[in-house]
Amino acid sequence: DGEDFLNKIVTGDETWVRHVTPESKQQSMEWQHMQSPKKQKFKTTMCAQKIMCTVFWDWKGVLLIDFLPRGETITAARYCETLRKLRRAIQNKRRGMLSNG
Repeated sequence: DGEDFLNKIVTGDETWVRHVTPESKQQSMEWQHMQSPKKQKFKTTMCAQKIMCTVFWDWKGVLLIDFLPRGETITAARYCETLRKLRRAIQNKRRGMLSNG
């Protein structure tokens, strides 16, 4: 049946995401005397803070979100590891999907 076939499709995509841990407003507030020098905040270089994110999903929702460690490049071995993670995610989240064809 066509609908059953469509329900078995898993797709994925890769994108660069910015990895920042911004200081919360509460964390950045601290009492200082008026003559105290202002606390200097450092600007991050956004391009240096990007990491690769791979997302896989099916008709029910997200199956796996995987982040490539900073400084690592995608190789065949790394991609195979991501696919193994995807297989485990399907086994855990969509029981029977792999065994039903």
